[in-house]
Amino acid sequence: MTRKRIGNSVNRTPFRLFLLMSLLASGPSLAQQERQAALNQELPKLKTIYRTTTIKSLGLETPLSGEYSQLLTRYLPLIRTNLHDWPQEPGAKYHKRDGSQEHAVRQNASVALALALLASSGGRDEQGADTTRAQTQADAIALIRYLSVTHAANFLPTGDGKKWGDHWQSAFWASVAGQAAWLVWDKLPDDTRVMAARMIIHEADRFNTRPPDNGEWSDTKAEENAWNSEVIALAACMFSHHPNAPIWRERAIVWMINSFTTQADHADNSMVDGKRVRDWVTTTNIHSDFTLENHDRVHPDYLSTFSLNLRNALFYKLAGLKTPDATFHHVLDCFRVFEHLTATNGSLFYVNGQDWWPHRHELPMFVGGLTSVLLRDANAARMERAGLESLKTLHARFENGRAFDPREVNYPNVEEELMARYAELYLAHRLFGDGPRPVSPEQFRQAQCDTRIFEAGGFVTHRTREKFVSFAWVNGAMGLVYPSDDTWFTAPYERGLVGRIEVDGARDTPPKLEARNVSRLHLSGSRADGGFAFVGKFSRCEGKVRQTLAVISLPDAPVIYVEQLRALEDVNVRKIATGTVAIFNEDARPIATNQRRIWTAEGAIVARGAASGPTDFHLLKTTWANVDDKLSLVAQASGQMAYTENHAYQRARLEQELAANYVAEAGVKKAGEIISESVIALVPNAPHTQPMDLRVERPGEDVFSISFGRWLVAVNLGELQIKAKVFGQNFK
Repeated sequence: MTRKRIGNSVNRTPFRLFLLMSLLASGPSLAQQERQAALNQELPKLKTIYRTTTIKSLGLETPLSGEYSQLLTRYLPLIRTNLHDWPQEPGAKYHKRDGSQEHAVRQNASVALALALLASSGGRDEQGADTTRAQTQADAIALIRYLSVTHAANFLPTGDGKKWGDHWQSAFWASVAGQAAWLVWDKLPDDTRVMAARMIIHEADRFNTRPPDNGEWSDTKAEENAWNSEVIALAACMFSHHPNAPIWRERAIVWMINSFTTQADHADNSMVDGKRVRDWVTTTNIHSDFTLENHDRVHPDYLSTFSLNLRNALFYKLAGLKTPDATFHHVLDCFRVFEHLTATNGSLFYVNGQDWWPHRHELPMFVGGLTSVLLRDANAARMERAGLESLKTLHARFENGRAFDPREVNYPNVEEELMARYAELYLAHRLFGDGPRPVSPEQFRQAQCDTRIFEAGGFVTHRTREKFVSFAWVNGAMGLVYPSDDTWFTAPYERGLVGRIEVDGARDTPPKLEARNVSRLHLSGSRADGGFAFVGKFSRCEGKVRQTLAVISLPDAPVIYVEQLRALEDVNVRKIATGTVAIFNEDARPIATNQRRIWTAEGAIVARGAASGPTDFHLLKTTWANVDDKLSLVAQASGQMAYTENHAYQRARLEQELAANYVAEAGVKKAGEIISESVIALVPNAPHTQPMDLRVERPGEDVFSISFGRWLVAVNLGELQIKAKVFGQNFK
């Protein structure tokens, strides 16, 4: 066979390959040359404007700093499994995700801070870790290098092809990454120091002239202003020799004091950091009652973010500088609301619902820890310890250091956020000690026993030793009843009490307030005051149904719910499920055992929690029910209840629903006709064997006379004031 030749291509191919290889090996690319030229120009600045303030010595290890050090050390195996060499930069690593957006950058920064803290602080039990201190330090440096070189101020894009920075949240990420760099500054290579300095300074300079953001309703700007303040304060503390340092010192004050601002601040003549408050403030970001809205609800998670301002105190202390008074602007006011919404187990009551995961023990822990040591508050000290103990119980479920089952959270980087909080609290206790002696759990609970009406926030609470009760009438409407402080029992269901109503031709839209009246209870006789009465009208089903209801939280255990549904148009009613309570049934041993027992007039059933298979629906021919000897309900309503036994986690929770007033296919109702009426008594902490005697009389169309236990209650759902007899006693 003869080989066929085409020209002389066989001879040219090796030459072309050799020429290409020669070009690739001939020297650095243009981008590399430009990077080196920039670094050569910047490196001398490490002795001038990039020269960092020497971190002041930390105090001695404390019992609490030791706790946080141990928790951080337990995370090391999990961290190591998620660390990867970054091929674009020698000596750089990323953690879990390589990209330019929040879920990549923020968690890389959090892990860098945790590792830098462990590498620099001392006090870590090497026997409890899977890696040496030298390796921990090397990993911290590699993460800092990755974060720095991929920032907008520097040279390389992340794995998604974009640099990070100049983003609505990037100042926050830069402050966390920058703090990590500061902790190990003397161990960083010179070029990494330069890149870290450029990153921090670039983000801080974004706010040199820009005014703070303003927003009170639905989407507060308090949190954003506070997190933006952090990189400014860090730059001022870390780079005191920089010509912009005086600007940063003032701008940190501006952004901190404009975080948690009320309308009243605009007329406040009090002096803060050399000026009147009114002369600093340009924003209104929280309500006059110090509640706060975000994600279209009153949101304790975001109220807790005054801790972002408090974190700046760590920077000032590390630099040996006085902490500005603006750091604490309205901190105690917000804290008093936050502690009222904190359970003794170090979790939160979500009175307006919760879109994040519901068991957020880290927030009271973190808020409590910083408030305790900085403002010497003994209630805050109790909150920190309560949250910490609950988190230790959650951690103990897993061998790799994590705290949560992935089903239990709906943010992808919860563990990394916990690492950062532990690192910051470790520093806080090393810098400021362990704070005052905490009050006891019972003293904490007793201090919160009160009835509070939050007019601006749109909700009312009643807290006693036996229960926490709330009703919110804005951003929808919902009522919650907790036995004692058990946030692992009652779920923050956005249709709590008000329930679900289905009619043909309309969606089951959130309740829309038409009118309401709320007041503290005024009791006759010698009984002590306490509790509240709420009466309101709500539009339901796109205006086709009116729901008029009352919620009365009595001084002792019982809560009375009264409801009238009236058709405003001719409607065909498919389903009514009101007087609802949502109950967690989760697989989180030992805290939650993955089952609930429900007693009714028909007997007992065991409701499973997480399990395979479809939802089980239980139609219960009963006028009473009891769940786990923790909550009893007795109703004069439809004569039947319903229990919906879900088995799958949704929105980071597994909740099941008990509807005390259940009607299927109520049929066609004419405009003006009453669809349903119900009176329900809810009794926290009642055993299923406890007799429940609920009696109701109707002295008028809109009037309900109620006898329950030792209580007589008169409820008028109408608009006219009337006089009526309640089981023989006159009421007006």
